[in-house]
Amino acid sequence: MTARVPSLVSGIDVFSLPLSPREGFVLSRVDGVSSVEDISIMVGVKQDELLAILSKLAELKVVKLPWVVAKAKPATPPPKAGVQSQPSPKTERARSQPPPADKHPAVQRVLAEPFTPLYAASELEVAADIDVTIKRRILNVFYGLEGKDYYQLLGLDQSAEKKDIRAAYFELSKLFHPDSLFGKDLGSFKTKMEVVFKRLTEAYEVLGRNQRRKEYDEYLASTQQTHAIQEQLDHVATEAPPTAAAAAPAPEPPRSFDSEPPPRAARASNPNDARAQPKVDMRPPPTAEQRRQQARDRLRRTLGSSVTGVQAPVTSASGAPAAPKVSNPPVSTTSIAERRDSAIKGLKAALRASTGSASRIDPIVAHFKRAQDAERAGDLLGAASALQSALALDPNRVELQEHYARVSKAVARNLATNYEKQARYEEKMGKWAAAAASWDRVAEGRPEDAAVARSAAEAMLKAGGDLHKAQRHAQRAVDIAPSEVANVVVLGRVLLAAGLRLNARRELEKAVKLDPQNEMIRNLLREVR
Repeated sequence: MTARVPSLVSGIDVFSLPLSPREGFVLSRVDGVSSVEDISIMVGVKQDELLAILSKLAELKVVKLPWVVAKAKPATPPPKAGVQSQPSPKTERARSQPPPADKHPAVQRVLAEPFTPLYAASELEVAADIDVTIKRRILNVFYGLEGKDYYQLLGLDQSAEKKDIRAAYFELSKLFHPDSLFGKDLGSFKTKMEVVFKRLTEAYEVLGRNQRRKEYDEYLASTQQTHAIQEQLDHVATEAPPTAAAAAPAPEPPRSFDSEPPPRAARASNPNDARAQPKVDMRPPPTAEQRRQQARDRLRRTLGSSVTGVQAPVTSASGAPAAPKVSNPPVSTTSIAERRDSAIKGLKAALRASTGSASRIDPIVAHFKRAQDAERAGDLLGAASALQSALALDPNRVELQEHYARVSKAVARNLATNYEKQARYEEKMGKWAAAAASWDRVAEGRPEDAAVARSAAEAMLKAGGDLHKAQRHAQRAVDIAPSEVANVVVLGRVLLAAGLRLNARRELEKAVKLDPQNEMIRNLLREVR
């Protein structure tokens, strides 16, 4: 059976595709060489799920599939031309009335219970004057808030119309507004209901206004794209080498296919020899005729050196091998035949070893060349993907690691623009934890930018996050621009929040010297004295 090998469509702007992180990761593994089975192993998803993702990518015309994707048939046949179907009175009444809260499609999606409970069973035993069904509903939604966007919070698709957004919000509000259970002792469930209701209201206020929804849609598209790319870049750091590669002995460094390798003893005794360092050989593998010619040449050399009185073949001016010179005393025919058989056996073993080495090297060479071509074309993500594939085959290859590190830095620098837009939107919405994470990514792409480092430190400070990381960002800002008073102030504030009062005082005294009229700095300094 022919292997199912999907391939990429060239000239596609990956950043413009509406892909989820998992779909983007699957797309990064489509290289025209790996089969569906190989990709399933690499990305860690079942084949049926993978086929569904590949079908979507094919519909977006970014991937070509060598098989036909069956399209679902419509549930009901379309009406004949010129004939209008009339709904029954019962159907018409059902359309005119909104469905009950627990039957609304969006509400059903929100209330759908996860396969695995997100809470401990003991939480259902917490005292409250409500039914266990309501308890379960509150716990499922409350613990499922993490990681959901505003559309998912309301159980809607991103293409939902404003009337659908309004209907979903008001139906969910009836279930999660604490006043909907007025007069009942809700215990700790009241706080959870308030949190859910606040998030639902937040989603409705953003999606219910055209301009705010447009800004959010742009932000959501940016986060989905950057997350997919970042997941791909981060994957190589945790990806374990293939089992077969780990179990196999370390391959010889790549070499030219028409030359002999340097002796092992010479490489071991001189580790600084350039020949001892692994290099990626970009020459194509030899053809069948070239391999046969190499085998004949090696056979002649082997016979010439192993048979007494027979020298290695010497080529004439025309390039044809000259007749070997025979010296006295002659050697018996039996002795020559035995040695020839021994030499042929050794040569066969050498050819088998050479074939095995070439099979290990060829994919690495192909991935490396693909990375170079992608980088020359400006496709840094494609270059990073190809280098990941090469590193999966040989994770210890130094020049591959260095090339990947350089390409990753270039991708991070390009992504920094998207992350900065996300960070500013998150600051505007008061999402300081998310803003801190985004500014941290921006700082990775722009390590020389003092303003970015300061913004990262400030966001982490407002989020009450990792003060050690905030201090590193603030210190970097000061190191880059020590005369910028804002950098010194944020470092002093981070040190003060960390309880390092003496260090904070030292930095704030520097800030006062830089800006003696700044009353805010003076107030901070009084606080630490």
